[in-house]
This record gives sequence, C-alpha cells and structure tokens, in this order.
Amino acid sequence: MNPLLKEAERKGWSRRLFLRNLLFSAGSVATASWLTACGGSSSSSSSNGSAAFSSKFRNIGPLQEPNDDGIRLPLGFTSRQLAVFGEPPVPSVDPLFFWHSDPDGGGTFRTDDGGWIYVSNSEARDLTTIRDQDPTGEFRRNLDRDTAAFLPPFFGGGVSALRFDAAGNLVDAYPCQRGTTTNCSGGATPWGTWINGEEIWDGKMFECSPLRDGGEAVELPCFGRKAHEMVAVDAERRAIYHTEDIDTETDRFYRTAWTSSSWPVANERPDMAAGKLQVLYVPAGIDAARAGPTPIVWNDAIDDGRAQPATVGEVDATIFGGNEGVWYLNGFIFFSTKSDDNIWAIDIDGETIESIYAPRDDVAGSPFDNAEEPLTGVDNIAMTLDGEMLVVEDGGFMRCMVLLPDRTTIPLLQLPGNPSLTEVTGIAIAPTGDRLYVSGQRSRPLGLLPPELEPGSPIPTRVAGVTYEIQMPFKVRVDRPLAKALS
Repeated sequence: MNPLLKEAERKGWSRRLFLRNLLFSAGSVATASWLTACGGSSSSSSSNGSAAFSSKFRNIGPLQEPNDDGIRLPLGFTSRQLAVFGEPPVPSVDPLFFWHSDPDGGGTFRTDDGGWIYVSNSEARDLTTIRDQDPTGEFRRNLDRDTAAFLPPFFGGGVSALRFDAAGNLVDAYPCQRGTTTNCSGGATPWGTWINGEEIWDGKMFECSPLRDGGEAVELPCFGRKAHEMVAVDAERRAIYHTEDIDTETDRFYRTAWTSSSWPVANERPDMAAGKLQVLYVPAGIDAARAGPTPIVWNDAIDDGRAQPATVGEVDATIFGGNEGVWYLNGFIFFSTKSDDNIWAIDIDGETIESIYAPRDDVAGSPFDNAEEPLTGVDNIAMTLDGEMLVVEDGGFMRCMVLLPDRTTIPLLQLPGNPSLTEVTGIAIAPTGDRLYVSGQRSRPLGLLPPELEPGSPIPTRVAGVTYEIQMPFKVRVDRPLAKALS
C-alpha cells in the first residue's frame, strides 16, 4: 500500500475521501501537515499550525463572454492565438515552417536559456501507408479518404514545437518528428524527450527530442502495436504507463516495465529494447473498482508483432473503453476513460485501483455556468504538483475543467467551435506555472468561414486547428523537464 494511504487508514479516514484530497493537496506542504489537514475542509489548519493547501482555481469565478479569440475565460485570464493550421507561427523563421493540422496532445519543457518549449502532436489521418487501415477492412473511427487526399505530406501527422524565450515571446517554430501518422497524445520524459504514438489499429510509439535539430525520432517497439494515447513515466519504479483508444470493446490499460539492470538510473533513459509490455487486469471486475479499492494484476501482454486488439481474449485483461489521459503523481497513476467519463487512481505500491470521479459524483455542481453539467468526453489530463487536475473534453461543452477534491468541477475555459466537428486538446502548463497551452483541434480562427458553410466548405471539416496560450493571474506549482537531444 502507498505509505500515504496506510497513514490515512491508520487514522481511520475514508480512503475514497483521502484520494480526493490527494488530488487537491498532494505534495503541497509537508506530508504530516497535509495528512492532518486532509480530514477537514480545504481552508482548515493542521494541528502543527501549518495551513492546509487551498487551490487558487476554486475562486476563479464564472466564465465571461467570449473574448476576441472566441474563448470564454474567467475574469483576469487572457488568451493569445499562437498557431493556425497552414500558417507560419513565426514568419521570420528560416526555413519557413507551417503549423500542422489536427493539433492534439501537448507537453512543455524547460530550456537552458530560461525559456521553454511547447510540443504538439498532429492527429492528421494520412492514408499513404497500409498501417493506416484496419485489417478488418473498417477504417479507424473518423478516418476518411477525402481528408487524407487533401493533406500535403508534411501535414500527415508527426510532432511540432513552439519555442519561447525567458520573457514568454514566441521565437521559433519547427518540426520535431515527421513520417508518422495520426499522432494523438504522448508524454514528457524526465530525461527531456517526448514519447508519442499513432492512434490507429496497429499504431507505433516513437520518441523524439523537443529541440530543433535534437536528433531523429526513434521507434519504440516495447510499447506494442495499438491505438496509442497518452504516456506517464514513473521513473522511481521503472515503468511507463500508456493508454489505448480504438474500440470500447477492446481498449485496455498498459505499462512497459524495466528491471534495475535495464533502467539503472531513475531519471535517465532506460534501455528501450529491454522493456516488457504488460496489461492491467482487475480480477474482481471494473464494477468493483467503481465501488472502492480493488486489487489489480499486471499480466504480460501478447507482444508478437500483432496489433493488440487482435490479442483480446488471449490474456486476462480488463477493458477500459476509451482510456485517454494518464498522469503520474506521488506513487499514484491517474487515468481517464471517455466511454464512462470516469477518472481512476491506481495505488502503484498497494496494487489497487478505484474510481475517484464519475458523472454521478458531480451532483453538487458548482456556482458557475455549465457546471451543473458533469464532465463529458473526458480526454487528456494535466496535473500540478499540488494535485489539481485539468481535464479537457472531447466534444461535450468544449471546456477545460478543473477537478476539485469534493468532486465538483470548475470551468477553466471554453473554446469556440462546434463540438460535433472539433474537440479541446493539448492541455499543458508552462514551466512558469502561469500559462496554459490548449488547442481547438479542428477549429479555425474566428471569421475565416461562416458557420453555415463549414460542413460543406472546400476545406475538409477534419483538417484545421488553432493553438492558444492562456495566461492566468496566478501561478501553480509544476516541475517540467529540461529539453534535451535524443541520444
């Protein structure tokens, strides 16, 4: 059992309540202090006089009317449009670089000059290779040939980067990875690289550097062939967790594990060829995990070169339909499932899993508009060191929400766009803690096309994308890795 949970149970506290408060205050103050405080309200003080952590997000206020970018934000928040599909984010860059379509998962890195980098995947569906086709003859969800025919080769998936100086000025934009397709999400590594995968039936996983000229991307076979989503690294226990989203009947949750000999130094790159692919199994069933902490087992996956969906039934594993975002924090793995809009927590040392958020949990609502509606289409997540969780919606109300420990949700922003045509993607927090990055995946700048023309416009509805920066009036605590070359 995670030692924090052990201490909570020794004190007689509800495990479920404790995990909710973990989201709120993990790592914010000394362990003894916040353990004492977590049994009370967020404004209470611990017995040793230390104040319990209180999230700045709780009092951000209602979303205002749309600003000039069409974004609804709380009072005091501002936005700027950084990159638009088919346009150069930095016109002065040589050679000229154009922003990709379908921006999806994103992450941030520190740079050695005091600035930072935001990387963004392109989920453009490029049908130029056989791997982009489902072996059963059915194209992957939302895949269409008309869209693929429109895409120039350099818009067919991959990863791109936006680089900022220490003052926050956008100074460079460039490709990090090309020659891949339908790159959905990924995750930053402690050694300063970006792991990302293809969200197709037999997709591959790759690793690239966020730096310009940081080396060629490499394939990572140890993550299996599947519809890859997000990635979270637990370097201390030598495992990388990753999600799958292809079909609610076959999606499973995975990790790739190493031994101490193949991953000798925690925050340095392991021997990627030595990783073992494993899949999560909940013997008591997923409904038991909805009710409370339930034991888990990690079984070796069938890793013989076939796409993972083809191996369902050949190894004991639990289906988590549409598992999307995943994050590591303080000995726990948190991940989201879009099929039932749940957030799950895995106690890694205790080897248990439980649901810590479900739509039924949101009955208390929030004082702000749209908050009576629970999270819809939960997708990528990002967390602060204090356990505050940002969750974006695939469709739904086109929001990014903050999940609070009492299971209410606070709207942080709402992007423009028709949720049947686009989604909110790429949520990431800058190393400075006061800026967010987010994209409208197939949105277009306001005024480009009248809404009534969009579905039948010459530009396919699934080819577009706008990436924004949101500046907050306060800072949150984050610890982003230093960007490094891939060696």
